[in-house]
Amino acid sequence: MAALFLVAGIALLVIGVAVACLPIFFTGQVVARWEGGLFLGYYYGAYVGSLFLAATQHDALPAFSTAMWTVVIPLTVLTLLGASLREWWGEGH
Repeated sequence: MAALFLVAGIALLVIGVAVACLPIFFTGQVVARWEGGLFLGYYYGAYVGSLFLAATQHDALPAFSTAMWTVVIPLTVLTLLGASLREWWGEGH
């Protein structure tokens, strides 16, 4: 059963990364340094951090998950959406 949850979690992560990459592809087909840093920070900060908290059954895991879903992910979506719209409007569409 735990393996099923792990596979589902990895599948959601892969889908999330694919969706997060879409706006970057609209911004001149170039990944800027801040965008690359954002993805790197998410990988090390969020994914590895949540794996560590889950593996150690730490009490901070629910708060970490709540912070990710209510603050970090929405801010990232707004940032990537803003960058995509700025690039799209800058091309004269």
